[in-house]
Amino acid sequence: MLHDGTGWRDCGVGGDGFHVGGARVVGVRAAAIADPSGGATVDAEARSALTAILGALRAHGLIAA
Repeated sequence: MLHDGTGWRDCGVGGDGFHVGGARVVGVRAAAIADPSGGATVDAEARSALTAILGALRAHGLIAA
């Protein structure tokens, strides 16, 4: 809740994160993502890392699923 000088209003902050327009956009911190290392095919390593980053951003609520 936030007081804007005239009354109280819902500010979008709840126990499970920050909400905008009813959608959670920030929540609890996601687990760390390991850096890619080794591997014979660099592209596969990069794709794996990007997939993990996108998954974390989606789970965190920063991008849509």
